[in-house]
Amino acid sequence: MIIGIYGYQDSGKTKIVEQLVSALVKKGYRVASIKHTSGDWTLDQKGKDTWRHREAGSNPVVFSSASETSIMVQPSMDLDRITGLLSREFNPDIIIIEGYKKGRFPKVAMGEIKPLSGTVLRNPNPKTLLHYVEREVALEKINQILPGLDCGRCGLDCEGLARAVADGKKKLSECRELSGSDVRITVDGKRIATGRFVAEVAEKTIRGMVSSFKGYVPGKDVEIRLHVKKKSPKKVRRPR
Repeated sequence: MIIGIYGYQDSGKTKIVEQLVSALVKKGYRVASIKHTSGDWTLDQKGKDTWRHREAGSNPVVFSSASETSIMVQPSMDLDRITGLLSREFNPDIIIIEGYKKGRFPKVAMGEIKPLSGTVLRNPNPKTLLHYVEREVALEKINQILPGLDCGRCGLDCEGLARAVADGKKKLSECRELSGSDVRITVDGKRIATGRFVAEVAEKTIRGMVSSFKGYVPGKDVEIRLHVKKKSPKKVRRPR
């Protein structure tokens, strides 16, 4: 889940982020956070070794010590790339963004700022915000399990069933298309809806194909990725 906290300076953004992170971590969630500023700031300092590396042309530059690792990239990465990197490399349950007002993710307004598109809460107390985030994380995890077919055989679409399960009104087993195998097919990071039949056929086919490979261990996860090669531009023949 991604959630943003925004507001004017001294509106309490950092304090509510600190309280939310602390409460989530104590409950066992994996949390990553992003601090965004509109100013042209840098953590690097002119004359330092890392600055000299960058001036020589290195990009990114990594500072590594016994206590931390910092990666500095130029130019600035857009938010989608940052959240994508965090999701791939660290797999957090929640990504909290402080200060970024744009983006299609739920946002929390702090202080007297005019609410922007996507704002779900305004000046919430820590308990209310924690409850909202926990429920949304639960919904996200349930939706990742459901096939996403919206077949209606359970009486609801997948989003409706997920909310009903999160509220304790329904059970996941009521999904008629939920397969016993955990097969996920994604294209460019977006999951493709698959029902019971497709999921089970895909699992049996792939496991049967790789079972003869050296290093395959029965019962372990199998991941196959297909990368599309860029097509070379066609040469245009000019008339002689």
